[in-house]
Amino acid sequence: MLYWIYDYPSLNIGALFGVVFVTAAWLSIFFIRLSFHSWIHGEKRANDMVGFALSSFSVLYGLLVGLLAVAAYQNFSSVSDLVTKESSNLGALYRDLRGYPQPAKGRLRDELRDYARNVIDKSWPLQRQGIVPTEESHLMTKFIDDLVSFEPSKRSEEILHAETLRQLNSQVELRRSRLANVTAGIPAVLWWVVALGAVISIILLAMLDMEIHVHVILGAAVSLFLGVVIFLIAAMDHPFRGEVSVGPDAFQTIYDSLMKPNDAISKSMAMLIANAATYGAPRIEGRGPVEGKDVPELYFGATKMNKFFGVVDEVAKETSGTATLFVKVGADFVRVTTNVKKDDGSRAIGTILDPNGPAIAMIKKGEAYYGETTILGKPYMTGYEPIRDASNNVVGIYYVGYALK
Repeated sequence: MLYWIYDYPSLNIGALFGVVFVTAAWLSIFFIRLSFHSWIHGEKRANDMVGFALSSFSVLYGLLVGLLAVAAYQNFSSVSDLVTKESSNLGALYRDLRGYPQPAKGRLRDELRDYARNVIDKSWPLQRQGIVPTEESHLMTKFIDDLVSFEPSKRSEEILHAETLRQLNSQVELRRSRLANVTAGIPAVLWWVVALGAVISIILLAMLDMEIHVHVILGAAVSLFLGVVIFLIAAMDHPFRGEVSVGPDAFQTIYDSLMKPNDAISKSMAMLIANAATYGAPRIEGRGPVEGKDVPELYFGATKMNKFFGVVDEVAKETSGTATLFVKVGADFVRVTTNVKKDDGSRAIGTILDPNGPAIAMIKKGEAYYGETTILGKPYMTGYEPIRDASNNVVGIYYVGYALK
């Protein structure tokens, strides 16, 4: 009913409500004093009756306004909690995707990042206008279709997939609740009752008989407070509209802390895996020297990757990051092609993956590792994925990363 108030700064509209109510009270006081004062106060006890009527009415009207204020605040708080839960659930869903194999993981994470970015950049401005966004629905539908079409290949993936689907169901329900609150608010009939009550309160207040300066001050104080309270209820009535509203801060926090750091890493990893796959399937065939070490020779199709830098340099060219292919040598993993540089500026081929680092522990479990780690004494934001042969054995590692300042 009062949708126009959301199009202007809250401070200005609050001041406007106060001025309008005070002005209405003063005009009513002077009008009644000039026109009806002698008629109303023909008897001495008339002022007592007006005061009694004002007191009785104020109790009923105060209850109505108070209940509406509580209801508006509770609804505002519940919607704020709902948005926090939805964003937290989105973060949990994104984390669950960490255990999926490439390229499904990269694709699904990209879609979820695009969804989160769309909610922040496009959905929220529409919600502030009272419009239910639709573009995010298409993005979520695409994500759901791709996730449901994933077919687990082993028991651990089946368990993870079931948990991810459970998180997805929660995400869908929370999102539906958020969108339902975009247009929800106090019914128009209640606003008419509030408006009528405000008019009656001001008229009864103006009918009192007292010294003019006291009357003016009392009328201004009561009407100003009444106007501000009604404005506050209206401002909180629609939790997504106006300056006094629930913002996308919770989504932005999840995006900045969880999705954004992995954005470039995930895209680089997907590029490295795709580039290597263009040569064929990975396999081990024979052994050969790499910087004085006798190591297995890693092939993709017919192309030997040992000391072949084209596949990693292509990733570096496109992303400005670093890339490496490791080959498994006993319990260690040796860099056979890389653009990670040693202190002397040469490629760090022949060096091994830190045996005490966090990445190797995950790779030995057959799982990926994404996070911050130290490479040759320098901090990097990294991603490691196991390279598997046709028998599903881990024969090496894909690596991408960015040096941290």
